[in-house]
Amino acid sequence: MPWRATTNNPEGVDMVNPNYNHPQLVLVNDDSPLPSYTATGFSLLFIGGKLFSGKDFTQPRSFEDDEKGLFFSPYTEWAPEPYNNSQSRFDNAMFRIISSVGGMGNLFNDFSSPGTKCDRDLHHTKTRLLNGLPPMSMTRWRQRGLDEPANFERACQHLCQVVDAFEYLNLPHSHYRRLKTHNEVWEACSNFQNALNEYRRRRFRGPVSVTALWEEYMVDYLQTVAARAHSWTLARIDELREVQLERLSRTTGATDGSLPSPEQMEILDRIHDLTGLTNQADTKIMLHTSGFRLQTLTSAVARIKEDWNGYAGEQPMTSFPSDMRLRSKIYGMRCKFLSHQHIMNRLRSGTRPGEPSDPASLGEQCRSQVSQYKQARSELRGPPPQLGDEPWVAQVRLMLTMANRPVRIWGFVGYRICYEHSDEEWKSFLDKFRKSVTVWGEGVDGAQSLKPMCKVRWLDGREHGIPEGDVEAAKQHYKDYIKTPACEGFVPMAEQIFLVADKASIESHINPVEDNAEPVIPRGDLGSFILTARAPFPEDDVRGQRRGGQDGQDEFDGTLRVLGSVLFDDFFALQTRHAVRLQELARMAKVHPRQVYVGPSVPMEREGWRDSGTWALTVLKSFEKWRGS
Repeated sequence: MPWRATTNNPEGVDMVNPNYNHPQLVLVNDDSPLPSYTATGFSLLFIGGKLFSGKDFTQPRSFEDDEKGLFFSPYTEWAPEPYNNSQSRFDNAMFRIISSVGGMGNLFNDFSSPGTKCDRDLHHTKTRLLNGLPPMSMTRWRQRGLDEPANFERACQHLCQVVDAFEYLNLPHSHYRRLKTHNEVWEACSNFQNALNEYRRRRFRGPVSVTALWEEYMVDYLQTVAARAHSWTLARIDELREVQLERLSRTTGATDGSLPSPEQMEILDRIHDLTGLTNQADTKIMLHTSGFRLQTLTSAVARIKEDWNGYAGEQPMTSFPSDMRLRSKIYGMRCKFLSHQHIMNRLRSGTRPGEPSDPASLGEQCRSQVSQYKQARSELRGPPPQLGDEPWVAQVRLMLTMANRPVRIWGFVGYRICYEHSDEEWKSFLDKFRKSVTVWGEGVDGAQSLKPMCKVRWLDGREHGIPEGDVEAAKQHYKDYIKTPACEGFVPMAEQIFLVADKASIESHINPVEDNAEPVIPRGDLGSFILTARAPFPEDDVRGQRRGGQDGQDEFDGTLRVLGSVLFDDFFALQTRHAVRLQELARMAKVHPRQVYVGPSVPMEREGWRDSGTWALTVLKSFEKWRGS
């Protein structure tokens, strides 16, 4: 497509180790076929948990009270013979599943096989999607002006990045790692099921199927991840198309009516690009189950058909080839056949097309094509599944309800560690900070019931002996503070992350930079920010070593500046899901002119950041943090 051919958008994701290069290309290890929360989410089924989509399980869950903890208990403590002959006294079903999801099921194969790497920004998008997060919040999409005609190419790059992420996820190597993990967990569930059913038999209870529960959980997970991303992408495509169709309706055709005018051709080219994106989204934003062990949910087995010789689009495309490019080609043939069929039906009814440059006729043709794609989409993908709250919203709500005491507040603890501002300036900061961080929630399923309980609890560092600007002292205080009675009834950020109002953060609110650097720096990328910090805990060193030696190469001080508008439904959501570490987001922020995490970005935006050089840093009154980096 034109907007891909003329930009630095990374291509070649059909290769496990891509050989392409572009100015922002940074390859990172891709060592997790499934999110770490998959194991935890599945284990909650024993205490009434729901599927990833938010729906209830349909498979029976008739566990007695004395059985609900066995999933987490060592086999040596409860399992009848011969299931209690484990080599480790700590061996239990949960440990085996965590090992499989974490890629530790077969360490020899993992170490002997070539590593998988992908572009860092592609990896970030993939991680968001696998954790059920949207590619970008609606607030951020509009803040960046991506819904406006002037930013059409940039918007298309963001949509293309979603398609690229799923193309990467459907590569043979990526798919194999996913099905291998699923099958290993299935085997672990089968072993637990055998031991549990023998335990139940001796107590005159009927058998249960834990493997069926895992199958349902995994199928629901894959369908939900794809459905959320697909729905979001199509909604943005529809919005962009409507803008172009509105422009088209206001055009004037050529005087002789023979050909569309240059203005009309420019609009039609954009609509054609969106049609191509629709094809890619419909055929690639999916996670099929070919090779997955499914003994109960046999209806969920992927409908793979490899031989399409002789197909010309006459029959509904209810199955698909595993090759993604062939899949897109076959789907295009079906849509083209439906379009021709529609045209012939109109001609038979006596309806004649308008002049080639008639805006109404051109608009009708475009809308007709949308209808044909809608029919073909229904044939290929079936009806879209019903979705509940976004997974991170459901997780926060679960944390609130499962607390030992009733909890009605969630959010961050914040520290003021800059004391040179007056009381009036501090109040001004609080007011502007509140406005910048409370704009979230648009398009977030379940946000309306959760947002009123979202709070930031500010502490004055002077009252707790924290010296001026001492972030390390704030870290040590917070590490102890979250364990005190003062935090009862309050669910703070996971991973011990809190907010810091240092000098630069306060100044960014009370003396904001004018956000008028377009087109060099995209709108919305120079907004007010807040410093986030992470209190240290003992597992840090072990975790860094386990996830790869390169993590330890860059010095990281445990802080990250975050744009206010992405603080909750982006940054908080990622951290709650344990999806991305603070250090990884800090690396993404390094290419930003002010080293601020602003959410996902695409090459066109990073080009603007790079071209801006260092001039953006001089607009800050305190930029010592960046000058030394």
